[in-house]
Amino acid sequence: MENKTPVKKILILAANPKNTPPLRLDEELRDIEEGLRRAQKRDQFSLEQKLAVRPRDIQRALLDIKPQIIHFSGHGKGEEGLVFEDEIGQSKLVSGAALAGLFKLFANQIECVVLNGCYSEEQAKAIAQDINYVIGMRKAIGDRAAIEFAVGFYDALGAGESIEFAYNLGCAAIQLAGIEEHLTPVLLKKPQIADSVAQKIFTLEPPPVQPESVSQPENRAIEVFFSYAHEDEKLRDELAKHLRLLERQEVIKAWYDRDISAGDEWKSEIEKQLNSAQIILLLVSSDFLASDFCWSVELKRAMQRHEAREARVIPIILREVDWHKAPFGKLQALPKNAEPVTNWTNHDLAFADIARGISRVVQELSRKA
Repeated sequence: MENKTPVKKILILAANPKNTPPLRLDEELRDIEEGLRRAQKRDQFSLEQKLAVRPRDIQRALLDIKPQIIHFSGHGKGEEGLVFEDEIGQSKLVSGAALAGLFKLFANQIECVVLNGCYSEEQAKAIAQDINYVIGMRKAIGDRAAIEFAVGFYDALGAGESIEFAYNLGCAAIQLAGIEEHLTPVLLKKPQIADSVAQKIFTLEPPPVQPESVSQPENRAIEVFFSYAHEDEKLRDELAKHLRLLERQEVIKAWYDRDISAGDEWKSEIEKQLNSAQIILLLVSSDFLASDFCWSVELKRAMQRHEAREARVIPIILREVDWHKAPFGKLQALPKNAEPVTNWTNHDLAFADIARGISRVVQELSRKA
């Protein structure tokens, strides 16, 4: 007897109280519904809508529908909470802590929460402590951008794609529509998901088990070299913290010039590490491009090794600067969309995105080893 794929239930919670600016919620809900109706995997999803939602309606919907995906459409007020309705249709704020506490009770069934409202990142952070995937908005998002994101996201899910792919497609849909808000949505993951070595897309897979008991090299870690200007040392230190987990797992060994021991000849030690590293990170800023040593020594040698396929060079864009005509301008940069770290409202989100990108490169190099 053929086993059918379980149907995933999507619960849409919409609220636009009388005393708040009007939103095009009907258009958003219609477009999501139409997209799922025409989707390749339409039989794997069912859609439930709850309009003019009051706080108590949320818990009742969770009990009655038992959804796997929850989508909120409405207003957000940052740390104050999301805007639902009271008994007479006026605004009623619900905090991120309250929503997180409620969703935690249903964490065994909820896979993803989408908060398609302005300034909802704070609520997303709270909810992501217990729910695998949560999408929030870093800042205000316009009606058109919110609709484009939602349509792209659910079109991808309806085609059988992963949540992360759907998120990326939603962001791309905003940009494709000519709206400069594609960096507003942010995808957060439950800590166990973000850090788990079992997640092949986001982190490293465990090293293969050796068929025989043979002595292993003392250090199998991928060597990572930081090339940076000292003016950016604080940002470099923050990135190093986000890579610390990979170091604890002994899959990378990071090095930068502050690791030079007293009495060592600093230039020869830098050249030694630069020539042995398998990954070279270029921490790009105006100070980096202005540094003669970074440009003529570290960057020059890094690109030579990259062209010879001896090392992987990854530009990390720290601060806004015109870098596209530099020797590394043809390379894929981090974080996402090469948006400079200092342009992100939350630097931790940028560094986490960079760490995931580096993790994928480490995984690829490990497989080739």
